[in-house]
This record gives sequence, C-alpha cells and structure tokens, in this order.
Amino acid sequence: MTEPTPTNQIAAFRAKLDKAVAQGRRQREKVEREKSKARANASNYEPAIVSFIDVLGFQALLNSRTPAEIHNIILDLREFSTPDELPARRMKDVRLSSRAFAESVSDAVVRVRVFDTQYADGALFNELLDLLHIQIQCINSGVLIRAGVAIGDVHVGLNGKGPIFGPAMVRAYEIESEEAMYPRIVIDEAAYRLFLADSRLHNENHDPEEEASYVNGLLRVGEDGTRYIDYLTAGEGEFDDFASYLQFMERHADLLRRNLGTTHRPNVHRKYVWLARYHNDVLEKMRAEFESGQRSLQSFQAICSRDALACLDALIIELS
Repeated sequence: MTEPTPTNQIAAFRAKLDKAVAQGRRQREKVEREKSKARANASNYEPAIVSFIDVLGFQALLNSRTPAEIHNIILDLREFSTPDELPARRMKDVRLSSRAFAESVSDAVVRVRVFDTQYADGALFNELLDLLHIQIQCINSGVLIRAGVAIGDVHVGLNGKGPIFGPAMVRAYEIESEEAMYPRIVIDEAAYRLFLADSRLHNENHDPEEEASYVNGLLRVGEDGTRYIDYLTAGEGEFDDFASYLQFMERHADLLRRNLGTTHRPNVHRKYVWLARYHNDVLEKMRAEFESGQRSLQSFQAICSRDALACLDALIIELS
C-alpha cells in the first residue's frame, strides 16, 4: 500500500478546507436570503389580536410599596403575560398557527397574537383564555390588572421581536386607559363583531355557532354594555377541583377587603366597589344554584367538609 506523500496530504486538506468554506458560504447566503425576506415581510402590518395590559393603581403602589416589591410585581406580570417561546425551524413555521408575542415597558405588557395563519386554531378563544389565566395568576400574587383587547393591523415583525406598533395597539391602549375603568379585561365591540364574521379567528374544526359559544362562555356583558372576561365564573373550570377554586375565591375576597379597608382616592375606591359587586354577584348566583339543586350540597360537604351556603355567605363582601 502506497504511503500518502506530504503533497497528497496537503492537497486532501485543501480540498476539505475548500469544501467547508463553500458550505459555510452557502449557509451564510441562505441566512441572508431569509433575513432579506424577513425584513421585507416585517415592514408590513398584519392582522392580529392586540392585548394591552396594565397594573391597576400602579401610581399608588409607587407610594406604598418598596422598590423591591414593585420590582417583583412587574416581573410577575411579565412572567404571567409572556408566552412560551416556540422555536421555529423554518420561516413559514412562524405563521403555522395563531401565536402570541409580548413586549413590556414598566408596568405594561402588550401581547400580539397573529391569526392570518396556515391553520385556524381559534385565535380569539386562545387569547381570551390566556388572559383569563394571567388575571387569575396576578390576583394570586395580590395584583389587579386592567386590559383592552382589539383586533386590527399591527406590526410585530416576522419573528415576533417587534417593535410593536400600529392602529390595533393604539385601540387596545385606548380601551385599557379610557374605557375599561375597572379591574377588568375589556373586549372592543368592533373586535367582537369581527370575530363573528372572520373565520380566521375561529377553530377550523368548529362551526361558527360552536366557536361563538366557546368565546361567549369566557365573557360577561356589564350593565354599561361592555364585554369583558368573566374570570370568576369561567375560571372555575380552570382549577383542578372545586376546593382549589374556593381557595382562590377566598384570596379574592381577602384582596378586596384589604383594599376596601384602605384609604384610597374616591376614583380608586369606586374600582374596588365595582369589583366587590362583581365578586358578590358570582357568589349569589352560585348560592342560587345550590338552593335550586343545580349544584349538590352533599357533594360540597363531602369535598370541603363545610356547609356550602354558610361558606359562600362568608365570602360575600359587605358594602356600606
């Protein structure tokens, strides 16, 4: 067998090197093509659901909490509001199904869920359910939030890295700052009408009536005609069991009693009164269901080792 000569070894090394350089060049060219495509697409608006979330009474918190406590409140809101990263292997995978992106500034978070995707998976329902979970998690941390939800044109970038801007973001901010008023997540009425008419916002496996029933099951219409997420009623089914839901309602009642017992400006006090009335209304309807037999008093006793009606009565917030 012929031993390789130094000349042959050098030639073989150069061939491998040339091949590696060529592969690297092709890879860089592919990345540049994808970047160019991303920049071209990123320069445009796209239809999306935009949720603008803010901590209620943040100015009061600045005066009553330590910097460390406020730091934790902001981090909690960001953690609860930011969707998990879903790595996309190819550019087209980014718009495979509805997907939420988030950007935060101080005590505010903007979520954008794109829905002009290859697969229609119920974008509005998914966003509202995520917001319901965010609201519950924040309350468990002692924080009340307010939010506005709009649908329309927004810029979020192909990979969701922003910057986020556009008419739908402005509308969501207007709802949060001017129309929501109380600690609730309000859905723009124009957005709700668009949902009923636009199949891209539905789950493609549901008919329109079925999809509407799922979305309506998460919402409540207030006395002022405002449509908002009914997290105290719809949230019951999101807990592992009724006992866990009842513990959440106890924390909700404690949060209200603490704040109603604190001296607030009249406009802030009114927000807690509104929330207490919503809280009481949910409990009173639940009490009526036990009294009518829709819910079982015996099952409640077996699960919670307490009398259902007395337990619910203890959670009612007394308002002067």
